[in-house]
Amino acid sequence: MQWVLFATLMIGASLFTACSSNDGKSDTPVPPVIPNQPEKADYAILFYGYGGGNLDYDILNNIKQFYAADSTSYNKVKIAVQYKFSSDEDFKQQLDYDPNDYEDPQEKASIVEYLEEMKSWIAKWQNRSLFTFRFTVDPKKTVEQQMVADNVHGIRNGHIATADSLLAFINWAAKACPAKHYVLLLSDHGAGYMPNEDLPYTPKNTTRSLLIDNNKTERLSVNSLRYAIANASIKPQVVYFDACLMNCFEYLFELKDYTDYIVASSFLVPGWGGDYTVLTNKLANCNEDTESALKAYTKACVEQWDKNFGDETVESFTDMTVVRTRGLDAFGQKVRSFTDILLNAYQSSDEKRSAIDTATVNAMKIYRDMPLYDLFIYGIILAAKVPELEAPYFEMKKCYDNECMVAHQTCAYLRAQGINGSVLLGWEGQYEEIYWKNDNEGWVFSDAVLYKPDGKAYLYSDEAEEEPDRELHWDSTFADTYEQTAFDKATGWSRWIKANKQRPATMSVFTEGYNANEPRKKPRTK
Repeated sequence: MQWVLFATLMIGASLFTACSSNDGKSDTPVPPVIPNQPEKADYAILFYGYGGGNLDYDILNNIKQFYAADSTSYNKVKIAVQYKFSSDEDFKQQLDYDPNDYEDPQEKASIVEYLEEMKSWIAKWQNRSLFTFRFTVDPKKTVEQQMVADNVHGIRNGHIATADSLLAFINWAAKACPAKHYVLLLSDHGAGYMPNEDLPYTPKNTTRSLLIDNNKTERLSVNSLRYAIANASIKPQVVYFDACLMNCFEYLFELKDYTDYIVASSFLVPGWGGDYTVLTNKLANCNEDTESALKAYTKACVEQWDKNFGDETVESFTDMTVVRTRGLDAFGQKVRSFTDILLNAYQSSDEKRSAIDTATVNAMKIYRDMPLYDLFIYGIILAAKVPELEAPYFEMKKCYDNECMVAHQTCAYLRAQGINGSVLLGWEGQYEEIYWKNDNEGWVFSDAVLYKPDGKAYLYSDEAEEEPDRELHWDSTFADTYEQTAFDKATGWSRWIKANKQRPATMSVFTEGYNANEPRKKPRTK
């Protein structure tokens, strides 16, 4: 107490001296020093993830990568983690393979090795199923030492896929890891933008495109994601989706005012995801040149995926893009101009309408099930069919390349396709999800749901391709969902979806030659 009194008197004396001058005039007071205020790191990575039913093994390895960075990197980069494990049932599904189903000795041996590895992993981690852990990474420890009772944030089946849970994590992490720049890293399965799933935000909304928590039937939509980021105590400089299909323009525009960069994949991400050791080191050594760090990081990740996942002779479908959000407003104006001319051409003559219909039926579908199409591949096909679309297409593409895109990396197999941004495509205000199955001779139709603009939906099965099995309802309308997105308000793209009479392509490059029945040796995707 005597020491505290003495220190208080000394602080008061120093303040009095600082506020006085020889001529009796007051200067600006010197603010008191607040003790124990941590120095800000250059960056803080805020990792927020969920096991997704079959990704725990891979995502846990991702988290371990945070502990393998260069020792000097931790002086500049702090890391906060919140992770929820999947359920016991999900763990056991990883063992759902029988080596006797494989005739090839090498394949059989590979399955046996995989099963032994998974049994050992499950035995080690199963007691944490459905628990949520929250902590800051201590590089002097291991992830096993940090995912312990002291760091349990949510008891079994706690929340992970709601706007409130994400918002609370961001605010906690910003205090735990004060930094000049924040990277919000979201890891789980992704699904891109879908009007029937990304419904208007409410606290009890159970729709999804990201962090699909089937154990609580809670799923994070683009609207709830935007709500959490917009209301957070800090603005993340980077939002990084380590998840499939998230580089869609509907998502980019929804988040453009709340972050400077978005890192995402238009196509697929292998289950093992990005390399977080590389991410940590690149950020630590970039002298706060975030663009250069992200560009180097995407290149390193896709090169590693190429090495493990495919080459120019093997079908592989991975990519990663970095988008600079400040250029999206200008890009939106170019997309609107392109859409205006497309609509005028479509309505001008039967000849041009027929040419455009031919382009639409041959559009590049990003993924076999979802109605997501590459905007630029579609645009150049249209421009090849209708001359007046050529100039606005190249203006749109040039604007995106110069103003928005920092880096665009695709695996060797897809490089010629140039996939770098998806968009919803439908006809007469409707769109469809189509599910395919492989009958060992090729891909065949399984079932589909056709979503009507008025909120009705129709289920079609393989037994009833022409007539629907039953009528459904998707809880909203096209006007109340898609037409309310920031992307559509900027571009008017919904006008084309409503005016278009031609059903877009139903299959994709991903479907060609892909065997859905192959086991774990085909990597899981996010």
